[in-house]
Amino acid sequence: IGGTKMNLILFGAPGAGKGTQAAEIVKKYKLTHISTGEMFRNEIANKTAMGELANSYISKGHLVPDEVTVELVKERLALEDCKNGFILDGFPRTLSQAKCLDQICLDLNIKIDYVIDIEVNQDELISRLSGRRVCKNCGTSYHLTFNKPLKEGVCDKCGADLYTRKDDSIDSVKVRLQT
Repeated sequence: IGGTKMNLILFGAPGAGKGTQAAEIVKKYKLTHISTGEMFRNEIANKTAMGELANSYISKGHLVPDEVTVELVKERLALEDCKNGFILDGFPRTLSQAKCLDQICLDLNIKIDYVIDIEVNQDELISRLSGRRVCKNCGTSYHLTFNKPLKEGVCDKCGADLYTRKDDSIDSVKVRLQT
């Protein structure tokens, strides 16, 4: 990967490490990180109509319908901070979304420079996701095995409680991976 302005897509199953790798790439190359999952979680936290719709799917381990996700991404890619490069994390997830992304790129005169596919075996994915804990306040992620907070159940950064996302329950994880 080279150059100063580039547009990337990170592929991988839930828990593959897209967000972790995206954060490192963003730091190194000063790209805008676009995570559809994070955008939906923000909408859910803010109790918007979009958030309630998204939550009705996400909490069961299902994907949010393509038309909703595509519109969210299209609006986000049109913002000024994407002009100097971005990394898409969690989009596209379906063939329909990929075709829509092609059209979005044409409409906004965007070129995708690289696609990175992260592969992890299913048992490891289940372990990663079911052990994840997230801060209720600042959103920092922890893991019961790989990245424990200093004090169990408490965020190191802000001191708020940690929780398990609904979509990280073992049953939900298995549905997500199958989907």
